[in-house]
Order: sequence, then C-alpha cells, then structure tokens
Amino acid sequence: MSTDKYTVASPASRLLRYAVMVLVLAFPFLCLLVNRGDSIGLGLLALLGFLVGFREGFARIFKREDGYVALAFFAFFAVAVLSYEFGQATYHGFRFLGRDLRFLLIMPMLVLFRRYPPPAKTVFIGLAVGGLLTGTYALVEFLRAPAGFQVQAQTDLPIMFGDLTASIVLTLVAAYGLVISVRKWWLTGAFLLCLLFGLTAVIFSGARGAWVALLLLLPLLFGFLGRVTYKRYLALIMVSLLVLFAGTFAVSRTDVRSRLSQVAGQIALYQTALRTLPSNWKDNVRDLPFCNDQRHFLQGWLSFQQGGGPGEIIAHVVQDPMLIKTKLSDIECQDGYAIHITNNGKGYRWVGFPRTVMNADLPQATHLIVRGNGIVFLYGRGAQQININTQHYRIYTLNGPPGSGQLVIAELVPGDTLWLIPVDGYYGEYRYTLMSTSVGLRFEMWRAAWKLFLEHPILGIGTGAFYAQTQRLAHLGEVAPRTAQYDHPHSDYFDALSSRGMLGLLALFALLGVPAIYFVRAVKSQEHIPHAVGLAGLLLVCGFAIFGLTDTVFIHSMNISWYVIYVALFMALLKPDTANVDG
Repeated sequence: MSTDKYTVASPASRLLRYAVMVLVLAFPFLCLLVNRGDSIGLGLLALLGFLVGFREGFARIFKREDGYVALAFFAFFAVAVLSYEFGQATYHGFRFLGRDLRFLLIMPMLVLFRRYPPPAKTVFIGLAVGGLLTGTYALVEFLRAPAGFQVQAQTDLPIMFGDLTASIVLTLVAAYGLVISVRKWWLTGAFLLCLLFGLTAVIFSGARGAWVALLLLLPLLFGFLGRVTYKRYLALIMVSLLVLFAGTFAVSRTDVRSRLSQVAGQIALYQTALRTLPSNWKDNVRDLPFCNDQRHFLQGWLSFQQGGGPGEIIAHVVQDPMLIKTKLSDIECQDGYAIHITNNGKGYRWVGFPRTVMNADLPQATHLIVRGNGIVFLYGRGAQQININTQHYRIYTLNGPPGSGQLVIAELVPGDTLWLIPVDGYYGEYRYTLMSTSVGLRFEMWRAAWKLFLEHPILGIGTGAFYAQTQRLAHLGEVAPRTAQYDHPHSDYFDALSSRGMLGLLALFALLGVPAIYFVRAVKSQEHIPHAVGLAGLLLVCGFAIFGLTDTVFIHSMNISWYVIYVALFMALLKPDTANVDG
C-alpha cells in the first residue's frame, strides 16, 4: 500500500469503499423492485460523491476522459434549459428540467467511482442478482395474473421495466467471457441461470422495443466475445435464448405472439388512415363531407368493433349494388362498400364503432348513410336514438350532448339487418380512429414532432412544449386528436428535434456517443476485465439508443438514474486509478 497521504487507508475510507460496494450491488434490485429505489440509490451515491469531491478535490480525482463525458451530460442539460427559456415555457417543461438535473450528477458519480472503484465482479454480481430477482418477480406475477398481463414492478411502466431488464441481460452477456475465464462450472451455471431469469423478465414485460434491442444486439456479441471464449459456447447461449423466446411465443398466455402480430396490423391500419383521408391537408373543408375509398377504411374500422357476441352479431364489409346507384346530396360512395350487420342470436344485441371527437365540450353531431332495420345513436346519456326501417339508403344525422359520441351504436333485435356507412363531417372524424393504436399513435406523434421541428429547427418549440403544441396541431386538424394527450412523442430523437431542435439532437448524440467512444476502445483490449467492462458499457449505450427509437427514454427519472450510474461505473472501471484505491 502506498504511503502517500492521499492514499493512506483510514476507517472512514474503508467505510466509504464498503458503502459504495453495497450500493452498487443493491442498485438493480433497489431500482426495479423497491418504491423510489432509484432515487434512494442515486441520492446516496451522489451524496458520497460530493463528500469525496469536496474533501479530496474534484480536479485531483477527475481524468481527462471523465471531463469529456461530464461535458456531454452537461451539454444535454444546458440545451434543455436554453430551449425552455427561448421556446414556450410550460409546466411540463419545468418538470422535465427537474428530471434532467440528474444528468448533472455524473460528476460526483465519476469522482466517487474513480476514488473508490468497486471490483468489476461486484458490479456484474449486482446485475446478475438483479436479473435473478426481477425474473423471479416477473414469473410469479405472470402465474398470478390473467392472460395479457405485462409486468412493470415499481417502474409503473412495462416499457421501462422491459428496457432496464434488457440492459441487465446485455451487460451480463458482455461479462460472459470474464465468468468462464475463472473456469468454475458452478459459477458459469449460476451466471447462465441469472441471465435466463433476466431474459424472462424482459419477455414478460411485453416491451417490444426491448425485444428488438436484444434481437439486434445479441448476435453482434458473437464477434466481440469470440476472442475470449469458445464460439460453440456462445452458440449454445444464443440457441438457449432463442428457444426460451420461441417457447414463450408458443404459449398464448404470455401475450408475446399477440403483441408481435399486432405490429403489422397496426401499421396497415395507419397506412389505411393516411391513404383514405382527403388529399387536401390545408383547406380541409373543401373535401368534406367525405365517403370515398370505403373498402379499406371500413375493413380497418370493423377491427375496432365493440359489443355483440360470438355467433350472435355478424358484421363484415360488403359491396352493395344498391349503394353504387345511390346518390344523396353531394355525398357519393363510389365504390359501394358498407358494413353489413346482422343479429343471428336469440336476444337483443348491440355493436359499437369508434368515432373521433374533436371538441368534447360542444354538442355532437355526425352523419351516417344507413338502410335496413334497427336503431342507431351516439353513445352518451341523452343522445338521440333514430329508428331505421327502410330498404333504401338515407342520410341520418345523429345528435348527442357534449362529451358523447365516442362510439356509434347500432342496436338490433333477432333477425334485424343494417347496412351502415359513416360520413366524415370534419377532417378525420372517422379515419383518425384507425390511428388510435400503440403503433399508429407513435407514427402520428412522430409526424407531429417533425412538423414542429420544421417550424423551429434550431432550438425547437421548447422543452416540454410538445403537449401544448400538438394540441394546437390537433385543433387545426393536422394530426389525430389523441396525439395531443401525450407530453412527449415516444421517441428520444423526435423529442429532441421537436422540443430542442438540431442543438438538442446533437446534444443527444453526444450523450450517447461520447461514452461509446471510450467503451469501443476498451472492447479492443486483450485483457478480460477491460474487454468485459468496455463491452458492457457499449451495450448499455447501444441499448438506450435503440430503446429511444420508439420511446422517450430520457424523460423518466429511473432511466436517467440507471444511465448516469452505469456510465460512470463502467468509465471508472475501464482504467482504475490504483493510486486512488486504498489498500
């Protein structure tokens, strides 16, 4: 042990070192399974970091690469502040800035981990235990919950739980070469068990973005790890992971199959909505009322059907020659398609189809072209009911009080049949409903974000102003109204472009790219520990970069805490400063 005064061990130094090790070991568990655990872990580590920095000097401990990483984190926060000041200041923006303050804690984290770096095995053991515990929790919740349940634990969001458990899986696979270098079969077996439990947590989260990240990044590990272990062992791991994923795909109760199959259908619905909307986006009154290109629209609209019952209400899209010959006022349904609804049951039944309400504070009115027998009305107390009893197509106006109209309801007694066609009285009244899916709303939010970026390309509309500005776009009819219910566009990249402009996008790239540069360099090392740590850090950054494609990862405090702590940890472990480590 060095005799330099700076490095002489003391009871306080030993206590600090053990405290760091305990917090690093416990953080994955604290973050995901303990309420406010991420804030507790981050706060304690930051407090220790400030204590060490003020006691021994920040500049004395900091390395040059730490300065570059800290500068990238500070730049991200600074651009957010500038955008808030020069853009539209909102309550959401003020809240986001409060969360972004966590990025500034990268400095005390780096100081703490430089001065008292935990052993690499401690970091990976903590992640392994986190994978084991979260996988166990997810499995128990899956067995207790009904079909289609998505595990979220203390994150309150299944997407966040899936992203962070996917980060655990990726960093554990990065440590595989380090584990087998010990040459203890029980250790390798325990490691693989923790890895599989972590993957179980990812699968049961139902987070498709996390699944995509694993499928994209795990194969790349083959080349990275091939220099430190036998490729046949890697192949065994890959096959085992694929078998586990395929097994959960085959079991319908896991909801994996349905969530994957939904993607293609929801993309098709969104494309149908765009294709069947009137062509004039600016002067949207000219193309209304609108009833053309009904076949594809009605097939999509039918998929949102509510009510009825198996074998009782039968609804499908048909081409009715009578409709082709019918011309009512200035509305002409040229292709002649309608929804044909029949009650084949023994009792009264109803079926509902969605409608987009632009202003719920106003009385509602909509138009339908209908023939047959039954009752139609807008859903809502006090809504007008219209009795249909005609074999010729007629235009009916349905009226309802404010707040009604989310559904168009058709009621039928046994043997009744209706042919029904909705007519858009305003832009997107019915066609915007096809965008009301998880995938469709993301596409629409990205389209809204791109519009906002083009309006303010340098600093954006203002940090947190997405909610207010999309309400404006929705009021103008330029985006689907449900888009305005969200305060972020579900993509870090579109969030940066719309809220903080090109400067914000560059700051986001720096936040991800600057640490990645140092991790890439470490991956080239022939030594086990730097290689494993560099690969873990690289996969952490790449994982967050992929998660950010379909979710706004960096507006959530828990994600920020995770990223700040593990970037600092892996940076400090790349080149531990042995002069600063107490003996």
